[in-house]
Amino acid sequence: MGRCSRHPRPALITRGHLAHDLAALGIAPGDTVMLHASVGAIGWIVGGPDRVLEALLDVLGDDGTLMIYVGWDGSPYDVTLGMPELPPELATVWPPYDPESSHAVRSWGVLGEYLRTWPGARRSRHPDSSFVAVGPRADDLVGDHALQYGMGEGSPLARLCEMGGKVVLLGSSLSNVTLLHHAEHLADVASKRVVHYWMPILENGAKTWVPIEEFDTEGCLPWRGSGDLFEAIVQDYVKEGRGTVGAVGMAKSYLFDAADLVAFAVEWIEETFTDVEPHDIDIRTRRADSKDHRELVTLLGAYESEAMSSSKSESRRSMRVDDFLEEKDHAVFVAETTERMVGMLIVSQTAPDRGELQLAYVEPGFREHGVLRELEADASEYLRDLGCHRISLRVDAQNEAAREAWHNLGYASTMEHMERPL
Repeated sequence: MGRCSRHPRPALITRGHLAHDLAALGIAPGDTVMLHASVGAIGWIVGGPDRVLEALLDVLGDDGTLMIYVGWDGSPYDVTLGMPELPPELATVWPPYDPESSHAVRSWGVLGEYLRTWPGARRSRHPDSSFVAVGPRADDLVGDHALQYGMGEGSPLARLCEMGGKVVLLGSSLSNVTLLHHAEHLADVASKRVVHYWMPILENGAKTWVPIEEFDTEGCLPWRGSGDLFEAIVQDYVKEGRGTVGAVGMAKSYLFDAADLVAFAVEWIEETFTDVEPHDIDIRTRRADSKDHRELVTLLGAYESEAMSSSKSESRRSMRVDDFLEEKDHAVFVAETTERMVGMLIVSQTAPDRGELQLAYVEPGFREHGVLRELEADASEYLRDLGCHRISLRVDAQNEAAREAWHNLGYASTMEHMERPL
């Protein structure tokens, strides 16, 4: 007897289908395009993810150029951030960035590494703000990429605008529009946050550590909106009827004129932040105890509403908080201002040498300000004191923003978890 599937067969997306949809979206021969893509959102791609790049290059033709922001999977950004000097042992063991061989950041999607290894690909010399391009304008886009303020004037993003380039999102979140870091750089506001870190590069075949200064790409501006800053900017841009919205495969997709989007974003940022005084958020972290029960229940409700689009009853949440606080080998860490609690992280020891982050939540208005980093540091110290050597967590494969946030804290993806050594 033949087998009957309970699920309909997903539509098969071919290279030809993709090329047709990309052209219908507005990509034309000879264009210079920066790509953001969620391959899973596009659908079942016949032949594999690289067909997306092939289809784009088909539409762009011999005179077109494709660029992706790829970063560096071995970047020591989070390790060296804020260090006035490098520990000698770290400086010795960390390998240098090599534009020819250093891998693209895996958690940003598979297409970055595909394009990095594409025939004729060119890669910028900036270790952390690394871009790859393919096409006749690749060298003009990514060549001579300055190490200081790598998203500013003369950067691949600036050149994309100067060349009349475009940005295409294929199923990717609006919060992922890297081009808006260039708008942050250009905006004339006083509240921008600057960071300092170290990067190892190759100079004449030898490793050299270089101090780098740039506007913070994880919290440049003191945004207090309910959602992501970049998403808010692009949503307002689209509401004005600018850009093109369509479908590529199964993915909701967008095409924007790079220079127009940057001009809009600069004006948006200046109007929003010009009157904002520079300030630091006064937040401290600590381990929670039974006196924090009521506030923890409230935070857990906010987490459930955001993560599951619904919230359990208050009595159920109260019981969960009791379990978290009373369970052996569990710990709850909280972040608070002088007025109230704004974040929580729950960690447990799951094996003699391993711990797991079970739940983490920071209120939207306090994200991108290092709160999660501080909570994770407290949890890591707790697990190290218990003798753990690794820490892991489960992250929804479709939640690109969460995966990127944890990757920025040193976590690498495995088949089921993200984890890092302690």
